[in-house]
This record gives sequence, structure tokens and C-alpha cells, in this order.
Amino acid sequence: MKIDRAVIEIVGACNFSCTMCPQDKRNEQGGRHKNFLRKMNLLEFENYVSDCAKHGLRVVNLDGSGEATVNRQLPEYIKIVKRYGAECVIFSNGFKMHGKFMQDCVDAGLDFFRFSFIGSDSAEYDKWMYNTRGSNFDFIKKNIREMREYVKTSGSSCTVATYHLITDNDNIEVQLDKYKKIVEELDVRTEIWKMHNWSGVYDIEDNAREGKTKTCGRPFSPDVVIRSGGLDGKVGAVAPCCQVLGRDEEAVLGHCSENTIEEIWDGPAYTELREQHTSGNYPDYCKSCDFLLDDPEVLVYSNHERDLHKMYGTEFNLDDFRV
Repeated sequence: MKIDRAVIEIVGACNFSCTMCPQDKRNEQGGRHKNFLRKMNLLEFENYVSDCAKHGLRVVNLDGSGEATVNRQLPEYIKIVKRYGAECVIFSNGFKMHGKFMQDCVDAGLDFFRFSFIGSDSAEYDKWMYNTRGSNFDFIKKNIREMREYVKTSGSSCTVATYHLITDNDNIEVQLDKYKKIVEELDVRTEIWKMHNWSGVYDIEDNAREGKTKTCGRPFSPDVVIRSGGLDGKVGAVAPCCQVLGRDEEAVLGHCSENTIEEIWDGPAYTELREQHTSGNYPDYCKSCDFLLDDPEVLVYSNHERDLHKMYGTEFNLDDFRV
């Protein structure tokens, strides 16, 4: 087996309740299942990284479906990744990424940090990326500028990027123009995507993707996704992908607290999932996921080279984001 990228969720909780995310504590389910909200300790984390490193590990994401910056030991996790010779990547709302904490993360060897930035103005941002503080649009822009400046002055090679979603397919061009102005102002690499439905948990109504149904490719990709929590007192649940957030308990392929990653990769649950994606007889948690739709326009805009297949984790390359 080969592992190119490991998405290891160092904390399952989040400090935001984004409208389009199953972590939203305001929805009927009250947010994510409690068994998946825990913090992963440093010893567990190093064990998982060490196990994956036996199989060619090149990139480690520290997010999964939780907010990595909620874990205030984050710089220590980054240092572990670097000790194993892998690139360290974080996707985040960026709310806590400022001041000494941000500097410590950069100094620890962080390679790539992407701010999720949904909403092309202040009102839209607060609607989609909700937290109790509110009015975060300018605050996050300030954090992006501060981090970019520190990366520059410190001599770090860390890439600072943004990620945006089109929230109204009927007005794509209007929203796209607004996002482009933000990106130009912040001088960052970016990607702007159509919304997705989190395995059918979130109803995106008129913003639904379109296309023929085919395998997303994730069960065959050299990626592993390791959750912090798990079922029945176990931890380190292995999931097919991050899109099963909201259906975590249905989509467990094994637990790293019980088996090696190779045993799980070659085990009956993972094998069955690959067979299901080969035959088109998808499991329930995949059937309604819009990542199965072959929509060529799902990536609306990028200001760097982007191979669409890399959205499924295959051969993620930071050089795509660099000038």
C-alpha cells in the first residue's frame, strides 16, 4: 500500500457553527456526534503519523472535520509532522490564527495554511460562517494580512491561501467578482468552488451540483482520514473521506487504536467500500453525496494551476499554490 496524504483530525470540535456544515450546533442534530468531538493527544498523534510514514507519507493535514486551531498545542503537532519529513497542511476558519500562536505555528514548520472564507461581504460572511462573536469579516482579513506579513518577514516558506464557496448559483458572476476583489486585496492563492452537500446531510437546494454519477475515487486514492474520536470507546476512527461529517458513526472503516493502518486499509470494511464504488452499488452514506457527480464546473475559479483530480487527495502538491 501507499499513503501519500494522511488527514489526521487533532480535535473533532469547532469554534464556528457554519450554516452549510454538519458541525452547526443550531441544526436539528445539534452538531456533530459527541463521540467524534474529542481532542487527540500528542502520543496518539505521533503513533498515527509514525504508522503512516511506513508507507511513503508525504503530506499531513491537521484538520479533518474539526478546527485544528482549537487545539492550543498545535505547534507541537506541526513539529511532529516535520520530524517525519512530511509537509504540514491546515484548512481552518482562521479565527485564532494571529499573534504569538500564529507565529509559533509558522515557526514550527507549517507549510500551508488555508483560510475558509465563505461570504463575499460582511453580512454574507456572518450568515454562512457563524460564531457568537459575529462581525468577523474584517477580523479574518486582518488575520490573513498579519500571517502573510509574518511569513514574509520570518523567511518562512509557508503558503497562505483562501478557499471560498459560491452560495448562489443564480448569481455566480456577481459573487465571483466580489471574491476576486477580496483575493486581489489580500494577495493570496485561492480556489472558489460550488457548494457541496456533506453526504446529503446539508440540503443545498437550488445550488445543487449537476452531472453523471460515478465513483469519486476516494476509496482508491493514496489518502487516509483518521478521526480523533470513534465508536464504542475506541479512538482514531478511519473514515472514507472528510465529506462523511454528520454521518461519522455510519462510515467507520476501522480504528487505529485497535489495528495498524495497513490492517484497516486491507481489511473487510475498506475492501467492501472499494467493491461498492467499482460496482456502483454505493453505501447509504455515499449515495446522496454530490462528490459522486461528475460536474466539470465544480471548481469555479482558481488563480493557480489545479488538477481537479487532486480534490480527491491524490498527489496533493503545494507547488500548485506557489508562484
